[in-house]
Amino acid sequence: MKVLCILANPKPIEESYSKRAGMEFVKNYKETNPNHEVVMMDLYEKGQEHLSYETLSSAIKGNTNEMSDTANYFSSFDKYIVCAPMWNLTVPSILKSYIDHIVVKGITFKFNSNGIPSGLLKNKKAIYIGSRGGAYPFPLSLIAWDDKYIRLIFRFMGIKDFKKIIFENTDKNPVKAVEKFPGFLEKIKTFSKGF
Repeated sequence: MKVLCILANPKPIEESYSKRAGMEFVKNYKETNPNHEVVMMDLYEKGQEHLSYETLSSAIKGNTNEMSDTANYFSSFDKYIVCAPMWNLTVPSILKSYIDHIVVKGITFKFNSNGIPSGLLKNKKAIYIGSRGGAYPFPLSLIAWDDKYIRLIFRFMGIKDFKKIIFENTDKNPVKAVEKFPGFLEKIKTFSKGF
């Protein structure tokens, strides 16, 4: 079983709730599944770039290039852990850029004879581990697109087994956030056992 953990935050781990939660999840997951391979991918360390015209044009023509290589690598995993903060109501642009490289026709999705897209990554699992500066209870939850976008794009690629866990109010009340974070990490342990 291969697991890909994607980190999308430029902050060092000691300043990032999403990274610390993600690392706690991975640590507990490895304890429960010692024979599973977990690969860490920090998009900022990787230097993830936005799509170029040349890469996109080449991919549209069906050529093997950076997009197909990235999409094939992504699709080789069985489970996905995505760790990111919510920025401006959605995910950081570096994560969106990575997603733009992996949503590739013929690798992670296809069109049927009626032109309707269908995901090719079946029987896989994903979890989104997020952090937010404020709280987004209903109806504010309607405008929080971080987890919704990741759920939707993973479903588009065929990954229907999707869970989320989000730590909120990191900026609104930093003192309480520090106090409440250990309790959140306990929830993370529970989530890791069922993943």
